[in-house]
Amino acid sequence: MKRIIGLVLINAVLILILSQTTQYFFSRDNLVVLVDNMALEVIALSGYTLLLIGGYFDLSVDGIVSLTGVTAGLLMVSGVQWGIAVLIAMTVALGIGLFNGFIVAKVKINGLIATLTTWWICVGISMGLTKALSPYGFSDAFQALGQSRILGFRSIVLYAIVAVVILSIVLHYTKIGSHIYVSGDNRQSAELMGIGTTRLGIGMYVLVAGLAGFIGLMVASRLNAASPIAVDGMALRIIAAAVIGGANLSGGKGTIIGGLLGLLLMHILGNAIIQLGVSPYFQKAVIGGVLLLAVLIERINFKVRRFEHV
Repeated sequence: MKRIIGLVLINAVLILILSQTTQYFFSRDNLVVLVDNMALEVIALSGYTLLLIGGYFDLSVDGIVSLTGVTAGLLMVSGVQWGIAVLIAMTVALGIGLFNGFIVAKVKINGLIATLTTWWICVGISMGLTKALSPYGFSDAFQALGQSRILGFRSIVLYAIVAVVILSIVLHYTKIGSHIYVSGDNRQSAELMGIGTTRLGIGMYVLVAGLAGFIGLMVASRLNAASPIAVDGMALRIIAAAVIGGANLSGGKGTIIGGLLGLLLMHILGNAIIQLGVSPYFQKAVIGGVLLLAVLIERINFKVRRFEHV
């Protein structure tokens, strides 16, 4: 809770400072752009937080996003009805998630190595199928999925809100959520309590892959093109946001709201760099510095808590 309160205050102070020092930060157009740009990552963050709390990693998110969009795009330009193309593409995404979950949670292969290879495979297939040329020119109905607006914001903002609300309820108010926390904190103890940790792990990987597949479709819809390199470093940004928001990389700790506030901080800083006229090439360096600071603070807090219990 302290981390959440702290992030709320930091974000509020940054917004106040930027609204006074820049001309356009607090303008309606800029705020709409800020929220729109966050929306897709919020969707991914919602599911990824559960995975991190459960003690797992998934670096294949970017690859699944690309392959899902490319699969749907190639099917649609070849004449397949968009609804069927979406269904087939989502089946591919869920299948990848099932594979990831099986080799990590069941076979016990290291999650970082396993999903890194899955990421490479997905990107390689996407590049091979398209020869690095994005299929484009989709139906109006498909484009409307990601391009329609509600109260000035893109429809993906509504999808993000739905994802945050539903998965927050699952995490904090259901037995599944409590099992995720227990499993991430101590998997062996969870198994002794009768929790099906393998099934739980597979389910979380399928969830993350399904959300990544949905994002791939939304990106293709929004751009009216399915790029084999649709997103750049989304998985790493999500992990960074979750850590800034208080998630523990070893599992058992974290909240979606905390990750959301961490992601908001990252986007505010990125937007501030542009508003202040600083080269956008420094954006990753700034975010990396914030992440390092968050990790150091968490480490210090851990040592303080351990000292207090001695």
